[in-house]
Amino acid sequence: MQLLTWRTPNGRKPAILLAELDWPCALRLVDLGKQEQKTPEYLALNPNGKIPTLVDGDVVVFESGAILQYLAEKAGRFLPHTPASRAEVLSWTYWQVGGPGPMFGQVESFAREATRDEHAFAKFHEESRRLTGVLDQRLRGRDWIAREYSIADMMSYPWFAAMAEAEPDILDGADAVKTWLARMGGRPAVMRGMQLEIERP
Repeated sequence: MQLLTWRTPNGRKPAILLAELDWPCALRLVDLGKQEQKTPEYLALNPNGKIPTLVDGDVVVFESGAILQYLAEKAGRFLPHTPASRAEVLSWTYWQVGGPGPMFGQVESFAREATRDEHAFAKFHEESRRLTGVLDQRLRGRDWIAREYSIADMMSYPWFAAMAEAEPDILDGADAVKTWLARMGGRPAVMRGMQLEIERP
């Protein structure tokens, strides 16, 4: 098994799950700054030219949500089997794909620009605050996003951790999210995954 990825929130999601599973996996860093994700070799695996990509024998999976779902199903862990619990985890998994992922990404992109469209930045910032509020409401009175620790947590953690560092005001008042971030960040496998330390001798 090989994970092709880079040091971004999306790139760290599958590394967290692989660390939790403690599965042997070769790591190949795809340097986005050098446009290595656009090479013919990489595009043959992932036509979208993004990271991450997982190669498992003759199975190739790209898009972080699809990779985590594939690995969880293969392992029989972190994705429940009962319909109600499974639907809950997958709903929150793909909530992250459609909401915090792209919105937070835009906020970070605009924040790095020397001259930026303040109206656009404010729009993405406001939506990011709203999405943080959605998660905060969800986490009140519970340890994990779903009924138990799952891929839903692993999907959201890297992006919310990035926002807590880069744009901390987005988390203002979101005490349940901050508590959850601390709980996630204290897991040894999460620490390893965030550092992309998934290879074993």
